[in-house]
Amino acid sequence: MSPSKVQPGTNADAIISRATELSRFARRLLAAEPGLLSAANVVTAFSAEEMRAHLGATGSMDEVMLKRKLRDLRKRVMLRVLARDLAGLATLNEVIATTTALADIAISTSIAYLECCLEAEYGAPIGKDSGTTQKLHVIAMGKLGGNELNVSSDIDLVFAYPEEAGERGANRLSNHEFFIRYARRLIALLNDMTADGHVFRVDMRLRPFGADGPLACSFGMLESYFITHGREWERYAWIKARVVCGDRVQELTDLVRPFVFRRHFDYSAFDSLRDLHREVRREVERRDILDDIKLGPGGIREIEFIVQLFQLVRGGHDAALREPSTFTVTAVAGQIQFASRHRSAGTH
Repeated sequence: MSPSKVQPGTNADAIISRATELSRFARRLLAAEPGLLSAANVVTAFSAEEMRAHLGATGSMDEVMLKRKLRDLRKRVMLRVLARDLAGLATLNEVIATTTALADIAISTSIAYLECCLEAEYGAPIGKDSGTTQKLHVIAMGKLGGNELNVSSDIDLVFAYPEEAGERGANRLSNHEFFIRYARRLIALLNDMTADGHVFRVDMRLRPFGADGPLACSFGMLESYFITHGREWERYAWIKARVVCGDRVQELTDLVRPFVFRRHFDYSAFDSLRDLHREVRREVERRDILDDIKLGPGGIREIEFIVQLFQLVRGGHDAALREPSTFTVTAVAGQIQFASRHRSAGTH
C-alpha cells in the first residue's frame, strides 16, 4: 500500500523521502549525488531565472563543460518536479511549464554558445539580399511548440535561416553548410548520451522531406516546400510551431501561416483528419495498445486531433485559434462555441 499524499506545509524532508520511496529514478540519482535536491529548495517550483543562474555565463566553457552543466541542470529540474508532483504540490501547469522552460533555456543557451564558436571559426554568415548577419531560427514543434512538454517527452525541432549567402571567400562556408554544422552541434549538445545522461532526445523528422531532408533550410526553401510538397498531415503538425530562437520571428511566422490556415472556413480538413485518425487507430490495434493513454481511444492524441481540426477549419477566420497550446485553444474554442450558440438563440 502506497504512502498517503504529502499535504501542503509538510516538512520538506518528508517530500524528498516520499520521492525516494516511490521513484527508482530519484533513489538512483540522490544515492549518487545527494546535493541534487535539498529541503531548502524543494518547497518552491524551479523557476526559469533559477535555471539560467545555475548555468551561469558560458563564455569560458568548452563544449564538454557545457554538456555537463546542461545535464546537471536537467537532473536538478526533473528531481524537483518529480518530488513536488509526488507530494501533490505541483499542478499539471507547473510540471509542463517547468519542463518547457528547461527545454527553451537549454536550446537558447546552446545557441548563444555555438553562435560565438562557429562565427569565430568560419566567420559570420551574411545574407545575399540583406547583407546582414544571419541567425539560426529554432522552431519548436509538438508539445514543446505548444508549451506543454512533459517530463518523458522528446523535443521536435525544425531549423531554418533567413537567406542564402552571396559569394564567399575561399576559407568560408556557404550559409547552408554553416547552418548544417550549427544544427549538428546543437543536436549533439542536447541529445548526446554521456556519463551524465542527456538533456532531451531530439526528433528532427518534422523538417521538410523528413529524415531525408537537410537539417537546416532557408526561409525560401521552407516556403517552396510548403507550396509544392506540403502534405495535409503537416498542416496539423505546423499548428504547433513556435519559434524559440531567432531575430526574424515575425517573418517566419508570416511564412508558415498561409500553409496552415486557409482564409476561408476550411471544411476539407474533415476528410484529412479522418484519414489520419484511421491510420492511428490501425497502428494502435496492430500494436495492441488500446489502453495507451496517448494513442488509445479517448487518449491525448484524439483530444489533440479534435482541437486541431477546430483550428484548421476556423483558424483562418478566427485569429485567436492560431495558438499552439492545446489548453489555450480548448478554452478559446469553448468561448467561440458559446458565443455562436448565444447568437443563434438570439435569432429565434
